[in-house]
Amino acid sequence: MNGVPEVQPAPGAAPRARQDRPVKVAHVVLALNVGGLERVVLRLLERMERGRFTPVVCALQEPGALADELERLGVPLVVVARKPGLDPGLSVRLASWLRREGVRLVHTHNPGPHLYGALAAALARAASLPARDGGGPRVVHTKHGRNYPTDKRKVLVNRVATALTDRVVAVSDDARAVALEVERVDPAKVVTILNGVDTEVFRPGDAVAARSRLGVPAAGYHVGCVARLSPEKDHATLLAAFARLREVRPDAHLTLIGDGQLRPALEQQASRLGLVGAVTFAGTRGDVAELLPAFDVFALASLTEGISLTLIEAAAAGLPIVATRVGGNPEILREGETGLLVPPAAPETLAAALEAVAVRDDRAEMGLRGRARVVERFGIDRMARAYEDLYDEVLGG
Repeated sequence: MNGVPEVQPAPGAAPRARQDRPVKVAHVVLALNVGGLERVVLRLLERMERGRFTPVVCALQEPGALADELERLGVPLVVVARKPGLDPGLSVRLASWLRREGVRLVHTHNPGPHLYGALAAALARAASLPARDGGGPRVVHTKHGRNYPTDKRKVLVNRVATALTDRVVAVSDDARAVALEVERVDPAKVVTILNGVDTEVFRPGDAVAARSRLGVPAAGYHVGCVARLSPEKDHATLLAAFARLREVRPDAHLTLIGDGQLRPALEQQASRLGLVGAVTFAGTRGDVAELLPAFDVFALASLTEGISLTLIEAAAAGLPIVATRVGGNPEILREGETGLLVPPAAPETLAAALEAVAVRDDRAEMGLRGRARVVERFGIDRMARAYEDLYDEVLGG
């Protein structure tokens, strides 16, 4: 991580806040649909110490497909709906809700919720009596990705929101660099907290059982990918690379776990490439941890990433990885030791890397080295404790 500590307290930061009762924390999201950001939020809610923090989720669009998990976690959900386009009144409505609920900390996730949540917290603070509620809610924002660093309008929006934010959490060195160098966030506000996974859930398993569960061939060289079927994941390049791989490895099979708007187009592409029967579109699955052992290698062809949760999960499952050199991917795997990195949108290079992994004598050891790295750096409890420490720092400031 280039020597950057996972949490960097601001100079002169106050000591941990001591609370007589749990602090109410509102996580502001667009919706809890299927994706890495949403799963990070859910795992954070699951691991947060309830004696210190009482979480609630506020969605600005809809509950989302994963909202049912909140009932299992005992976390309430409210929808404060955003009107189409720019909705200045949303921050006013959010501010009223924050005050009614007695929210002390607002934790926003990605740009839209950041802007509206930070403005709402500022309005709530302006209307609060310090003696009654500590001066109103503070704001922590997690920057889950790069957030369009070349889009000047979106960069400006992020700068405005950040001016009203106490701390910005970068989930990778790459996201940190964008925050500092592009969005010009005050370095004292920026901390790095790596995404975490449960390494007891995601671990090596029985390949034969996993392949049976998926309904794919028991033998052969299996390539797997878990990602939304959306443009930024660039499954089209992965399919093109896989077609080239099949020319030298006719026993290869590709499984794509995930769904999305591009599924019909990708199924048509697979058919044009003569891959019918060699590619399984598994759709959205809730048993990914049990399915990952089916694969011999995990492939990710993304054009952009923050720090891929599915890549960390795959490494935790003991899989060697071939991924594009974008975003935080190089921070997860070590080139040549736990996987191979390739440029984006380069199907021939991706195919060559997949073939190279297939013939390596130490393929299994690559995966085990990757798992050891995840256990050391990307554990779920480590992530949760880092956020709790950050909450305490902000509330005590």
